[in-house]
Amino acid sequence: MKIKIAPRVKETPGVKKICSIFKRRISERFDEKVLASKGKPDFVVIFDMKSGIGSDGFTIKTSTDQAVITGNDERGLLYGAGKLLRSLRLENGKFFAGWSGTSVPKKEIRGIYFATHFHNFYHDAPMKEVETYLEDIALWGYNALIVWFDMHHYTGIDDPEAQKMLIRLRSILSSCREIGISPGIGRLANEGYSTTPVGLRAKPTGRSHYGVEVCPSIPEGEKLILKQAEQECQAFCDIGLEFVWIWPYDQGGCGCKKCSPWGANAYPVISEKVGRVFKRYYPCAKIALSTWLFDDEEWKGLARVFRKRPTWVDYLIADAHETFPEYLLNNPVPGNLPLLNFPEISMWMAWPWGGYGATPLPDRFQMLWDSVSDRIAGGFPYSEGIFEDINKAVYSQFYWNNTPARETIREYVASEFSDCAADQLLKVIGILEKNHGLSTWNWATKPNSRKAVDILNQVDHGSETAYRIMKDIDRKLPARVRKSWRWRILFLRAMLDYKLRRTDGVPDKEAESGFRELNDIYHTWKGTVQVRAPFDADRFYRRKSQE
Repeated sequence: MKIKIAPRVKETPGVKKICSIFKRRISERFDEKVLASKGKPDFVVIFDMKSGIGSDGFTIKTSTDQAVITGNDERGLLYGAGKLLRSLRLENGKFFAGWSGTSVPKKEIRGIYFATHFHNFYHDAPMKEVETYLEDIALWGYNALIVWFDMHHYTGIDDPEAQKMLIRLRSILSSCREIGISPGIGRLANEGYSTTPVGLRAKPTGRSHYGVEVCPSIPEGEKLILKQAEQECQAFCDIGLEFVWIWPYDQGGCGCKKCSPWGANAYPVISEKVGRVFKRYYPCAKIALSTWLFDDEEWKGLARVFRKRPTWVDYLIADAHETFPEYLLNNPVPGNLPLLNFPEISMWMAWPWGGYGATPLPDRFQMLWDSVSDRIAGGFPYSEGIFEDINKAVYSQFYWNNTPARETIREYVASEFSDCAADQLLKVIGILEKNHGLSTWNWATKPNSRKAVDILNQVDHGSETAYRIMKDIDRKLPARVRKSWRWRILFLRAMLDYKLRRTDGVPDKEAESGFRELNDIYHTWKGTVQVRAPFDADRFYRRKSQE
């Protein structure tokens, strides 16, 4: 069987990139030999564009020997290619597409935030893998990416390590540009380097603080903040930023008398000045002001400050670690600004984050989504790595068409793993979510803690059943799927849930091997305890030397 990709539109750099991505994914999913170079193909995929479908939308029409993807624009063509890839099958010697119709996204902002720190995947993985993963999420419908130039541990923008990070961030955002995804950066309103003069440093707020943030109520402090914002603007001039986040906390803020209460006082004042610096360099960039960790006083104060809609803010970002802020569920959005959410898909009830494999939480996210879906214009899930890949897919389709989480997961597992095993895999993911919490225990550092014992003694919602199902499916999968990182992190999660509950949390050889494999997949061998699978390397190698 041969398949041919045939563009029917002018092959712009964007169209060429989309065709290249599609061809590569076809060859990976089936076999590179299926791509026709000569002779008559058995199946043709035609790429076309026609305005009028709706921004970022697409139509797919299929027949027995072809599929036509028509994008409203280049992004629509990209998203249509992703939908076709997920539904394309080769059975009984024939290609067929399992989905046809027209699809247009409901939410305008479908972004993602890659946290590039702690030597996690985004920080240390080979750039080729990061770029490929960016393509992966773009094919699911994401249209914006935010990264963060974390300043606190550098001496200044000329610090060699800071320059190394800027090169990496520019490379990631350049990849966004190539596939038509909007690049952006996030920053604290009063972020500072390690060399912030002591006399200009912010006072603690009672929240997280690095101790080098800058007080904007001191005139020289404000000048320093704006100077550093300008330096950051200049560092990304070759990219062309389309989004700028300004953030109050985790770290950040100032608790001095002139700045307090931070979120309703000095924060919006200095944020406007920082935002206007970025607007000088990037006039078309959208400014999103975050309200992360706001208390009730700050919410009420910001509503007073934004009684009249501010001209310098385009979006307000709101969310929290556990549930959506109660204030916004009962009151109008300050300034009547369009609202974006910031779902925490990586860290909830997990320590280390992803250290025990995949962390699918469809029921939790469905509950959170149902509470805010009619209030927001989109959002930016917070990502610490690839272990929550399933969660990214869930949110992409929330934003796209309000698709129920379990429906998205069925599409995900059928496409990535097996159509035939979809029902069983949904059952496994349900068990993993119910047992989510075992991974809050880091056995490598706290093996005898009361918390560890309590978690291990929780009700087991079927870890043995989940592991048995995964082993049975594993035996039947093609080698390509069985060896894929998406399958391995899901399989390892089921294995570790089962094993550690039966060994009082002391890993046997299979569990140790699983931890090691996760660090290989994540590229987290240099990672801090937050992001590295809890693998005691010294203990492992001592044991190996004794065998």
